[in-house]
Amino acid sequence: MKTKGMSVAQLTGYLKELRSGSGEYQSKGLILDSSGLNFTPEATQRPCEALTVKLAHYWVDVEKTREATAVTPARYEYQYTLFNAKAYKAGPRDGRVPDTAPPGGNGCQGTVSVVYLGEDIPLGSLPYDLELTDTTAPVPVTVDGDGVLSAIYVSPVDVESC
Repeated sequence: MKTKGMSVAQLTGYLKELRSGSGEYQSKGLILDSSGLNFTPEATQRPCEALTVKLAHYWVDVEKTREATAVTPARYEYQYTLFNAKAYKAGPRDGRVPDTAPPGGNGCQGTVSVVYLGEDIPLGSLPYDLELTDTTAPVPVTVDGDGVLSAIYVSPVDVESC
């Protein structure tokens, strides 16, 4: 597939529709997972050249604003801080893009990692309905934005003490 000359909107649409060659039902050809950026498109839809995508990592500072009671769950507030944003080339061959693994959370800090095209992601587009879990396994999250391709969240290690 020729991708040179595509607008950000066209390229975003193409990459969102790009299916994986793994055989997994409806899996994406370009995803972000616990090991980082992974590119495994179906052979028939593969781009002719390497594609440049941006990857941004944000710290998520979590603060408990209300203790849990018998009736209501604890309430938390989040504050995002961008700490790393770089462009990476993916494709045209399959494989992981080196040095793109999401950083782990610590204490009261988690991370959100977003793969996107075009303009940088405004902080207001990041999710404010994060599921605070006891696991540090990355989970997919929804980030609003025109060029957003994939996003994952790693929960803080010790949410209860925040």
